[in-house]
Amino acid sequence: MSDLSLPVSALQRSQTQLPVSAYFDPDLFQREQASIFQRGPRYVGHALAVPEVGDHYALPQEGEGRALVRSAQGIELISNVCRHRQALMLKGRGNTQANIVCPLHRWTYSHQGELIGAPHFAEDPCLNLNRYPLQQWNGLLFEANGHDVAAELAQLGPRAQLDFTGYVLDKVQVHECNYNWKTFIEVYLEDYHVGPFHPGLGAFVSCDDLAWEFGKHHSVQTVGVHKGLERPGSPVYQRWHDELLKYRDGRPPEAGAIWLTYYPHIMVEWYPHVLVVSTLHPVSPQKTVNLVEFYYPEEIAAFERDFVEAHQAAYMETCVEDDEIAERMDAGRRALMMRGDNEAGPYQSPMEDGMQHFHEWYRAHPLLASPAPSRGHCQQPGEAGSAAVTGSDTTAATGTSEEN
Repeated sequence: MSDLSLPVSALQRSQTQLPVSAYFDPDLFQREQASIFQRGPRYVGHALAVPEVGDHYALPQEGEGRALVRSAQGIELISNVCRHRQALMLKGRGNTQANIVCPLHRWTYSHQGELIGAPHFAEDPCLNLNRYPLQQWNGLLFEANGHDVAAELAQLGPRAQLDFTGYVLDKVQVHECNYNWKTFIEVYLEDYHVGPFHPGLGAFVSCDDLAWEFGKHHSVQTVGVHKGLERPGSPVYQRWHDELLKYRDGRPPEAGAIWLTYYPHIMVEWYPHVLVVSTLHPVSPQKTVNLVEFYYPEEIAAFERDFVEAHQAAYMETCVEDDEIAERMDAGRRALMMRGDNEAGPYQSPMEDGMQHFHEWYRAHPLLASPAPSRGHCQQPGEAGSAAVTGSDTTAATGTSEEN
């Protein structure tokens, strides 16, 4: 097992599961937004979204209220709301040519957000667009909110494999999830279900070769290739196997996948000749938007469209299967909560070590800290754990869980 910073023995077995109420509590959700998401790493997009001067990318996760714009001086994060009548200006991805022009009244701004024209105003209104400082890691752009992304990921093992040099952004897909954001991360961070529930993915990667890396704010899963890709597990993955092996002249890749999770909600994924950035944007306790960005080497994106389409279809097949897992989990938790029960099973090691690491990170968060549950006895069916703690300074809840 690969482990660059934290030994698996450091994981506190069976004391970190969350109570079922933590996936539905609206007050807890609001505190998570304020404490974890607003103050944590705020990923806004990749530099490859705006490769040329004048390129813009209106952020879909923010209702296009802000935009990345590449100026002659570099990449800017600016408000996309006109200072005159608060209209959205830029839409999607494109190029602004010389300036940003509001379509309503032709107010005109530079690529850095400076107002340079307001028709029929005798005096300059002096209303520039708000600008937001950025920080960058491997081309990923984060709002500079005091959170040092480079320092937190300085010891990351597979940084070289997550290098976007020579890649282009091909597609951004918005995927809606009808479950809690923490449930998404839990499913993402456990490989126990891959064999039973993912016929396609399970015949592409080998979790027998699973290796973990744990850092204070991240985890990495590396999985091998399943039997040289000799037998696809689904028709959709058959096409992906065929296109990948054709591109590689029949040679299986060196690994199946590398999955980085940078807490709380950022996932950077390596597949053979593919990079993916997936970010979660919680809307409510039971509604989460997953923004998926697909990147490919420039020649593949331009000339190997069958490869690109086959990969994206396989990726989304697995994504939809993960939705079913997560929806079943939260439906069961809701049923327990409605009848006043609280249950949580053991972690399977090593395949669920990542889930436990996430739970420990969540509980140890400075603004969401909570004491470990009492372990006087094993929880029995029907025995309720404590509910989420209410109050202005305590959010995360303690609940009992079964012994591993």
